Amino acid sequence: MSRIKVLIVDDNFVARRGLRSFLEMEKDISVLGEAANGNDAVSWVKENTPDVVLMDVRMPGMDGIKATSELLNLKPEVKILMLTVVEDQTTILRALLAGAAGYLVYGQFTPDELSLAVRAVAAGHTKVTPPVSHELLEKIRRSNSQIHSIAESEITEPLTVREVEILGLIAAGAGNQEIGQTLYIEEKTVKNHINVIYSKLQIKSRYEAISYMLRHKSNS
Repeated sequence: MSRIKVLIVDDNFVARRGLRSFLEMEKDISVLGEAANGNDAVSWVKENTPDVVLMDVRMPGMDGIKATSELLNLKPEVKILMLTVVEDQTTILRALLAGAAGYLVYGQFTPDELSLAVRAVAAGHTKVTPPVSHELLEKIRRSNSQIHSIAESEITEPLTVREVEILGLIAAGAGNQEIGQTLYIEEKTVKNHINVIYSKLQIKSRYEAISYMLRHKSNS
């Protein structure tokens, strides 16, 4: 049986070694490497292909959410499992929208549960603790659905890739600040993009933007 190949990314040396010691006890998991920040993780993945990356959120330089987006742009097949002390739902939303397959909070999982989570995300499942609210899951579902549907439709013709991303987040109910945090752009830039989107689609509000997409989807 092939082992699940893991990269551990955390700026805390003790945390990295603790995770390694847990996982190396499992016969079906192999820790291939460690990285102390997002930049090092991206460099490592350029040369190697892990099955699962254990990713901290808060790190100096490139943080875990930005690194998740960068890694998945490089190698979409890699699964990212966030391991962090941060448990607010806005951060969880940003991580999952960036493409993370799972989100675990330190103190809320055992070594055995960590191993199970690694296996789960490697197999294509989602693992999130603490429990995510129904409202947040629905927001993620709507966002992913809207982005997928508009990406395949003619609505993208007048829009740039960035404008499509913003339109999808608008459809998910995200505010300007949340869109900026998710896409790592300033709120002023978000507003400028939205004005351009409205002009291109000849609409005047978020409600009209959502209605436009739904109307287009029903006609496609």
